Amino acid sequence: MRALGATLLAMGVLAAAATAAASALSVAPIRVHLSSKERTAVLTVRNQEDSPVVVQVRPTAWSQPEGQDQLDDTHELLVTPPIFTIPPKGLQVLRIALLREPDPARELPYRLVLSEIPPEVPAETTGLRVALRITLPVFVAARAKSAPELAWRHRWLPDGTLEIEASNHGTAHLQITDFDVAGSTSATPADLHAGNSHYLLPGAAARWQLHPGSDLARGSQPLTLHGHSDAGDFTVTSSPGAP
Repeated sequence: MRALGATLLAMGVLAAAATAAASALSVAPIRVHLSSKERTAVLTVRNQEDSPVVVQVRPTAWSQPEGQDQLDDTHELLVTPPIFTIPPKGLQVLRIALLREPDPARELPYRLVLSEIPPEVPAETTGLRVALRITLPVFVAARAKSAPELAWRHRWLPDGTLEIEASNHGTAHLQITDFDVAGSTSATPADLHAGNSHYLLPGAAARWQLHPGSDLARGSQPLTLHGHSDAGDFTVTSSPGAP
C-alpha cells in the first residue's frame, strides 16, 4: 500500500522551500504570481513513486472570513489540463491563465487545489488509504501599486495566555512566518516565539496565542515584535487592547 499522504497548505514549512511535496507528488514553484503583463504561468508536477498517479486540479477563490481560510470554486482562472495521469517517476506541466482583468487597486488571491484520485482498492485489502492534496497560492497583482499594511494589538487572557493579533488594512497579502516577542520592562515577556505561519490577505486578521511562564506579570505596556515575512524581516510595536 502506498505511503500515507498529507495535506500541505503552501505556507509554513513550504514557505522556505522551492518545491512543495506531499509523499508521491512534488510541485514547483510553490507560489504563482500573475499580473496584467504576466497573465499566464507554468507549474511542474512530479510523481516520485513507481506507479502512476492520477491528479485533478481545481482553481479556487481564496478568502479569510473570521480569520479562517475559505476556498470557493472560480472561473477566473483556467488550469490545463484539469485532470491528468503522471507515469512512474514522470512529470506533468500545468498551464495557468488569468481570465479576468486584475483589480485596479487590490491584489486578488486564489489557490490551486491538486488532489490525487486514488485507484480502486480491492475489497480484501486492509489498512488506511489517504489521497494526497496540495494547495498552492496564486496572487494577481493590482494594476496600481499595492502593499500590505498591518496593525498589531495584544491582550492578556484570564488564564495568562498572551493573544496577539495582526490585521491587514492594506491592499496586498503578507505571510508572517514567525516572530519573537520582547517587552519594554522586566515585567513583560521575553524570549516568546510564535512559529506558526499565517498568510494575511487584504482585510483579514490572524491571531497567535503564546503561553509565558505563570510567574510573569501581565502588564499594559506595548510589546516589540521581531519577525520574518515573505517581504523580509520586520520589527513592529504591538499596542495593548482587545484584538
